Amino acid sequence: MDCQSLKMSTLLVLMMLVAGCATTSPVLNVTYLSDPPGAVLYQETKRFGYAPMTLQYPVTNEDQKRGYKLLKGTSVRWMSGASAEISSLRADLNTGLNQQFNFARPDNYPGREDDFRFSLELERNAIMRRQAQAQEDQAFFQMYNAISKPQQIQQPAPLVLPKPRNCTSTVVGNTVRTTCY
Repeated sequence: MDCQSLKMSTLLVLMMLVAGCATTSPVLNVTYLSDPPGAVLYQETKRFGYAPMTLQYPVTNEDQKRGYKLLKGTSVRWMSGASAEISSLRADLNTGLNQQFNFARPDNYPGREDDFRFSLELERNAIMRRQAQAQEDQAFFQMYNAISKPQQIQQPAPLVLPKPRNCTSTVVGNTVRTTCY
């Protein structure tokens, strides 16, 4: 092995060792809920989708020392226009890295029934997506099984010939007589 190759190999091994020793920082998972479900979740100006929605936040060493992570202001808006917001959220890291926060719809805002109907429609759509995915998965596995199994070649049915017979024919006048046995 020449000197250049030895240097490259040593460098590659060192890089692999350093990468193997790297630690990943913990992640805080906060699931934002809304009552009723289906409110659109916003953090500052970014729209994330319909609640329930889980967002992930990296936990720094400073957060771990403090014992909590301070999260950005978050808000939700229901289909009726009702909304709720918090300016910040203090997530206590001592209670774990999987937490929940629930936004309650204001009682005094009209359209509660519409928000519940919208929530049910979202759930129905989710069920239909899961059913469609299950059908796609089933079709894929059927196709996979059909391809992966050895193909069986069907042989044509054998030709069945009648058993040979011994026959004799005799002519008597204008008549031909045939006897088979």
